Amino acid sequence: MHFSNIASLTVVLASLASAAPTRRCEGDGTCPEVQTWDNCLMPNQVALTFDDGPAGFEKDILQTLGDRKATFFLNGCNSQCIYDEENVKQIRALHAAGMTLGSHGWTHAHFNELTYDQMHDQLWKMEEAFKKILGLKPLYFRAPYGEMCDTLMRVLTERGYKKNFLWSDDVGDSSLLGVEYGKNVYKNISESKPQHPHMILNHASHESTVKEILPYAIEELECAEYEIVAVDTCLGCQGEWPYEWVGEPQERDETWVC
Repeated sequence: MHFSNIASLTVVLASLASAAPTRRCEGDGTCPEVQTWDNCLMPNQVALTFDDGPAGFEKDILQTLGDRKATFFLNGCNSQCIYDEENVKQIRALHAAGMTLGSHGWTHAHFNELTYDQMHDQLWKMEEAFKKILGLKPLYFRAPYGEMCDTLMRVLTERGYKKNFLWSDDVGDSSLLGVEYGKNVYKNISESKPQHPHMILNHASHESTVKEILPYAIEELECAEYEIVAVDTCLGCQGEWPYEWVGEPQERDETWVC
């Protein structure tokens, strides 16, 4: 593992040992401009992340989270179209509530099977959707399936992205492992000592995750005195504003289609 520009966190990192996040670098030790993180830095913090939205359950997630913060990696045309009126409303509600929103690609494609130009197209379409809906360009990305390659990192760098995210724990919902499996992931985290940070993969497209696992997770984590935060917060001084401001949100027109 190679980390740069985090000398101020030396003491913290030493205490985290095997739970420290991994930043991918080249074989010669040089790191690409885009950083890849698979865990948080700050102890006693958990970042709940939700992939594959908008999926119609964002309102339920917001209601369950209350004033807690989480991170959502959105698709443009996956289970639903990002431009559907209700989805636009919910994405704006997520942003207004202070949730961190990132790109998950336009169609949940296998990026390691795409050409250079196809990768650019996947990211460009999502950026256009963010600009229209929020007036922002996303600078955080999570690759579908966690699949990464050198070409993807090159494309992300060229498009100005700051961070690419993996995860430390997976509730297994996308693999249909069941509610009890997902609950046990959170139970094991809540019972572990010392309290290492965690970056947990959930899917906003699974109703059982939203309505059964998430309420259980919050109760377990807070009983164990974990703080539930977004990914930019849990990286401490390595975090930053996850967007580029472009302008005011746009009015719907004939281009708002998938």
